[in-house]
Amino acid sequence: MTRKASIASARGRIGVIAGMAVLEARRTRLPWLAVGTAGALLLASWFGSSLTITEGNRAQTAFLAAGCRMAAIFVICLHTVGSQVREAQDRGTELLLSLDLSRAQYLAGRAVGLMVVAAATSAVFWVPVAIVSPGGAAVTWLASLMLESWIVVAACLFSAVTMAGVLPAAAFALGLYVLARSIGAVVLIATASPFVTPGWSDRFSGGLAQALSLLLPDLGRFTRVEWLVEAPPGAADLAGIAGQALACIALLLAAAAFDLYRKNT
Repeated sequence: MTRKASIASARGRIGVIAGMAVLEARRTRLPWLAVGTAGALLLASWFGSSLTITEGNRAQTAFLAAGCRMAAIFVICLHTVGSQVREAQDRGTELLLSLDLSRAQYLAGRAVGLMVVAAATSAVFWVPVAIVSPGGAAVTWLASLMLESWIVVAACLFSAVTMAGVLPAAAFALGLYVLARSIGAVVLIATASPFVTPGWSDRFSGGLAQALSLLLPDLGRFTRVEWLVEAPPGAADLAGIAGQALACIALLLAAAAFDLYRKNT
């Protein structure tokens, strides 16, 4: 087999695995759950804006954007972990790996398929935000939410491959997300002590926080409400966000592949 034919065959296998992941999401209640949750958040934002005295549209946009982001990440995380753990428990992973399919191709197919599902779910939760805040800032917000959701998918795949159950895998992925979302504040709290002479414990915690900030993406810069109510980000900010997302996704998928090969050797 020539190299070109080998590459085409690998792409076909990855595409089949990705299609299976997308088909599984379509056959579950995920689409209805996403649509129902997004609709409920939109109605809640309209109700909340009617209670405000001033700047009702600004308050509605801020509440809706934050709520849709959190709901999208939570739904995507639970679906990804549940799908991967269920396939492993049903011996579907072992069946696929017993075929002429490498572990890297299997993991790549799962990642691509689940990221497609995450992108579609993010788009569903973006629709209410676009209704109350149309324009280019909303499109930028959607692109950032998709990148954020892909990071969560990679983290969920890593945790689901490493851990056996849904609860520990989901807890690890969500904990990692919360830590990455607040890593900027954690570093600031751990290192900023102008009124106290830092001891060894303060220096250790500050160094640990700074080391974590180098490994984790600063998700506090992603999908910000300020983009919708004030000003959209610049090209440099978007490039930095995209670079952080791609680097984190590659690192998490590499760790998942390493553990998948280790378990099946």
